Amino acid sequence: MNWIPYWIFEMIEMKKWRYIPFETNNGPKNMAIDEMLLERVIKGESPNLLRFYKWNPSTATIGLHQSLNAEINLNSAKQNNVDIVRRITGGGAVLHDSTGEITYSVICKLKDIPELKNSPREYDSSIPLRYQVILESLASGLEEMGVSIDVGKIHCPALLTQGKKISGNAQTIRNGTLLQHGTILLSVEPEFMYQILKAPVGVTYTKMVQSVRSKVIGICQNNENNTDINNLSEREIVDKLKAGFQHIFGIEFQTEPLTKKENLEAENLAKNKYASKKWLEKYL
Repeated sequence: MNWIPYWIFEMIEMKKWRYIPFETNNGPKNMAIDEMLLERVIKGESPNLLRFYKWNPSTATIGLHQSLNAEINLNSAKQNNVDIVRRITGGGAVLHDSTGEITYSVICKLKDIPELKNSPREYDSSIPLRYQVILESLASGLEEMGVSIDVGKIHCPALLTQGKKISGNAQTIRNGTLLQHGTILLSVEPEFMYQILKAPVGVTYTKMVQSVRSKVIGICQNNENNTDINNLSEREIVDKLKAGFQHIFGIEFQTEPLTKKENLEAENLAKNKYASKKWLEKYL
């Protein structure tokens, strides 16, 4: 048998991705950072990257082509100091609670998304591979925390525990580059959620709250999980999720905060686009 010298393995370096440190911003700034970084990865000015973040104040986001008036109770949002922002990704309206979730964004070249191997979950053929790999990364991190992730067939780009949704996701692709962002729910308050979001036509507020309560849960609310997750800090949760991406993508992270130039660019984009009435009311 021909043995491979140990030093050969030292020469094989894992692919390096950029990691943006965990932070909190308002709605327009968070969405501006995502788009700014997407453009930088497209242009080769930044490597593929991962970031986790929170929202302050709480923010309702709507999908790129959604109707603002059909999705959001504008008066209630204003009364409760909730930001409203239109995303550049598709999908439905989401309430990002300032204390009830951690959000992630993955920005990478499509060619750098690996094949998914040996997943205990079965994904419907309608779910693109790019969703599957990212969902599996999240699942890997969550399972390390003791969160039980369902292993049955998954029909939509989401993660479930005991049949209840704990993560929703949306994405866009530009010039061969993916931006996918999504939620990891820590806790859910359906009553507040549907003070801000509008129920579908013909569905009452009470019915919608009952539906959410039966189908959605935060990872810190699920008593069926054999876990000490409530004893973990948010940064410890983020570290576990980050490790899940390292494992599934086969990558190594290099921590690089936003540069002064990037931060200024994001602030300008937040002010001139995401906080603007023109962008928000693109589809009334």
